[in-house]
Amino acid sequence: MKMVSGYTPNEGTILPQNLQIWSRKLQQDIELPEPSGEMVVYAEPAKRTGTTLFVNGNAIHSRYDPRKEASGLVEKLLRGKNNKNIILIGFGNGDLARAISEQHPGGNLIVIEPSGDVLACSLREIDQRELLEKITLLTNSSTDNSLDELTAVIGGKNEIEKADVIVAPFVRKYAPQETEELERRLRNLTRNQNQRYRILVVGPVYGGSLPIAGYVVNALNKLGHRVEYLDNSVFAEGLNHLEAITPNRQHESQLKSGFTNLLAETVTAKALAMRAQIVFFMAQSPATPEVLKELKFIGIPSAFWFVEDGRLMEYGLKIAPYFDVFFHIQKGWFEEELKRAGANVVHYLPLAADPDVHKPIDLSEIEKREFGSDLSHLGAGYFNRRHFFLSLLDYNFKLWGNDWQEVGALRQVLQRKGERIATEEVVKIFNATKININLHSSTYVEGVDPNGDFVNPRTFELAASGAFQLVDERLLLSEMFDTTSELATFRDVRSCRDQINYFLNHPEERQRFTQAAQQRVLEEHTYVHRMVEAIKVITEHVTPAFPETQLNTIGALLEEAADEPELATFLESLGPHDQVVTLEGIVTAIEEDEGELDDQKAIFLMMKELNDWAAEKGITTA
Repeated sequence: MKMVSGYTPNEGTILPQNLQIWSRKLQQDIELPEPSGEMVVYAEPAKRTGTTLFVNGNAIHSRYDPRKEASGLVEKLLRGKNNKNIILIGFGNGDLARAISEQHPGGNLIVIEPSGDVLACSLREIDQRELLEKITLLTNSSTDNSLDELTAVIGGKNEIEKADVIVAPFVRKYAPQETEELERRLRNLTRNQNQRYRILVVGPVYGGSLPIAGYVVNALNKLGHRVEYLDNSVFAEGLNHLEAITPNRQHESQLKSGFTNLLAETVTAKALAMRAQIVFFMAQSPATPEVLKELKFIGIPSAFWFVEDGRLMEYGLKIAPYFDVFFHIQKGWFEEELKRAGANVVHYLPLAADPDVHKPIDLSEIEKREFGSDLSHLGAGYFNRRHFFLSLLDYNFKLWGNDWQEVGALRQVLQRKGERIATEEVVKIFNATKININLHSSTYVEGVDPNGDFVNPRTFELAASGAFQLVDERLLLSEMFDTTSELATFRDVRSCRDQINYFLNHPEERQRFTQAAQQRVLEEHTYVHRMVEAIKVITEHVTPAFPETQLNTIGALLEEAADEPELATFLESLGPHDQVVTLEGIVTAIEEDEGELDDQKAIFLMMKELNDWAAEKGITTA
């Protein structure tokens, strides 16, 4: 590893003492680098405790209490991680590394700081001696050499493959490219990220989890897994037909039960046809105890993501024991209920956003007039919303969504007579509205539920869209967002109106909140983040069926192309041997290349066209 050099420690400062301990820990002399000239880094005492670092005038930690901020991050970053070795990308002011070492006693924490400027400032201005005794600190002056030294420090290739990789949120602010490259290389070295699985995702017939199923499929595809989606929404019309056949509740229940059993049997058929290694069920998808027992007998592990309120949807407790892993969005009491019900492995997995869908968009003037307003709410007509929104009718307010029959005075603000809104238009509404009112649903209170815990998907989707929102207070919300700088909250009608009046008159504040919330979602709350965690939890507790399939790296493809020199030359041009490639990625590289179109490139372009045609026609290779 190339050592940093250049700084001359000043006598009487903390820097020589920090360097002494760091050098002794690595058993080599270490100096700090000359300033790069690319950034200005300085430190200031925080208002309460600790020290905040600034890069080019922007704080990369909390200005008020960075130590508390770090403590709040630890639970989220360590969730689902229980390996002895943890690799943290980003040192910063040291608070996050300190918090992780306290929560991970007896473990091995290796920290890599991509920026020599940030590291130099941190060691000059902050007493890190106690922390440097507990951790292994490396620099990232050369990614390849850093990984070589990391392998030696951690105890060899076998140990690094079992390490958990964590990225500090702040490091992406000042070293995004270096962090992305380092993270990619580290992920390729770790065990779970070096494997892809054949995963069958089972969607519901209808309901709120239907779009979430699509986001899950998209995320798993991005992670390199081979995914098949069992789309049960095509049977929605058939289910409606069954409901209309008879007014007799018993007969209707029997018909629905037979219908559900039929759909559940298709899961087994599809899983065997594609040799699925994992079957991932979404809430409301057809899953019966008989089929789940059949999957277990075959040896195919099953997981379920229950994205609903356990207080209302009691079927979750009944079905949970039949799954190998049960993911949920509520903590504490619900986890205990699941365990008492006999669930095998339960794991808290909150909802998220899909940045490919939920994103800022430019609107035409016509769209701004159609979808825009000072206030809006998009969602179903639950009991509490029907009461609460009566207090907002004196504002420029638009109400969007379905199930708003017989709403009385709310009819004057209800848009499109309560039609269901397509996702594309949902995002337009988010972007066009000055203040999106995000009131979580409830069937048993008239306003804000004081015991509401789970955080709905709208919270993440609005934030990812760069849209400002007022969200009702939730017990778990502060674990995911800063409610003083990222999301504004309300607890009742009065505080909601106070917040509306303030933020309508302070557009610059709305902009500050939306930018911070969007950054938080992109760093921590996408469906890719959730699926990384979900697959890790699943594979830690159960063994996927059938042999694993390694990710397609350039090196692996070169081995197969050993007898094809022209193909090998083309593959070499795509990047380093450990880089994971997909057909889409290869085609993108060809399209961006200004060179001539040779036979190798033409073959890949033809493969992409054939693949797209097969997908359009519903032809699979499973």
